[in-house]
Amino acid sequence: MKQALRNEQIVVIGLPAWEGEYLKSTVQLVGELAKDNSVLYVEYPFTWKDAIMGKLGKTKAPWRRMLGKEQRLRSLRLDNGAEMNVLTLPPMMPVNFINGDALYDSLMGANARKAHTAIQAAMKTLGFHRPVVVNAFNPFLGVFLARQFNEKALIYYCYDEISAAKWAGKHGERLERKFMQQADAVVTSSTPLFMAKQHIAKRSFLVKNGVDFNLFNDSSSTVSRPSRTIGYLGSLDERLDYNLLESTVISMPNYQFVFVGRINSQEVERLRCLPNVELVGSQPVASLPSWVQKFGVCMIPFLKNKLTAGIYPLKINEYFAAGKPVVTTDFGDLDDFRHLVSVADTPKQFAKALEAALENDGRSQQRIAFAHGNSWQQRAADMGIAIQQVVTENKILFAAGETVWMPDNFNRWGEASMAFFKPKTVRKQTEWPLFPAMLAFS
Repeated sequence: MKQALRNEQIVVIGLPAWEGEYLKSTVQLVGELAKDNSVLYVEYPFTWKDAIMGKLGKTKAPWRRMLGKEQRLRSLRLDNGAEMNVLTLPPMMPVNFINGDALYDSLMGANARKAHTAIQAAMKTLGFHRPVVVNAFNPFLGVFLARQFNEKALIYYCYDEISAAKWAGKHGERLERKFMQQADAVVTSSTPLFMAKQHIAKRSFLVKNGVDFNLFNDSSSTVSRPSRTIGYLGSLDERLDYNLLESTVISMPNYQFVFVGRINSQEVERLRCLPNVELVGSQPVASLPSWVQKFGVCMIPFLKNKLTAGIYPLKINEYFAAGKPVVTTDFGDLDDFRHLVSVADTPKQFAKALEAALENDGRSQQRIAFAHGNSWQQRAADMGIAIQQVVTENKILFAAGETVWMPDNFNRWGEASMAFFKPKTVRKQTEWPLFPAMLAFS
């Protein structure tokens, strides 16, 4: 096991909410880092629309915490024994629908001010002074909050290709590029993302997705598997190839297809009407291994496009930890596990591969061993090494008298911010504790 990062104060400004009925790479990594570090997780920035829908009972959004009727800052004890501090921000203005850059930036800047106040208050409560700030796929707030927390390092964690995500289509690519130029380093979750972002980032690291191995390899969840059950674990969204799925299901009427996960696409209706399809929706995380154990073979039926090209699918190691055979499309970089899966791209090939995997599979132990080497503990250690390297390099740069950018005005960023930043060359200094004063707000 790699040496763990220890005794750091880490603020994670996340895109995912902390709770939910599916596993999230950010939450898994942060939970492991919290074993040896003090962590504040700032969860998904809910909007006023979320608050209203939550109060009306239309969604599970935590409207009482958003509105301050319950404590926004929570201390949670995780299953691994770590303590996690989770902050729910006050409700934000919904701005994702706005097209114009200037108006969007103005309103998002106002949101960022509100977030900044809440995060600073939480940091004060927790006694955070010189944190490492990790922004997890939220450049929308990131560009406005960069260098506003007296941070010793600013890291962007990128786990999807934002330019290909429909929900981020208006401003995601523009803001991500600006934020990567502000950050000290970018950590990506797949080789294609690493290759795409390293030309923009100052430093680049690769930390691939992992698995809660003990959860999915738990023998107590094992049941007699129906030999004709074919399963998919994950969101049913824009990533899936519904043409391939529909044709495959129709061509295999004597097999049962089970889909476990959130339904986020109208295309799913094409499958719902088929007699050998079961859509069970989101399920509690603890129940997911029992679902996987019911599958005779597992699928990753992704489209091959810009969005999926950067994916290292969480589900691959979950399937492997349970020892299950996997049939996948050739959607992206499969080099790590191509020797353990069957790859097919046409409905005829896909159906044939599914049947073959159900009838004759002898690589269960190889897959389990592969997943064991990709646990979240291993991945968190990789993330810790990246963080420590950035912190150490920043110390060296400061001691060498490198230029330090001192923000004079909050809510200034990108090219437009240059007039509002004063470059100050600091003297060579070996006393790292003096650095916080140099980076305090002016």
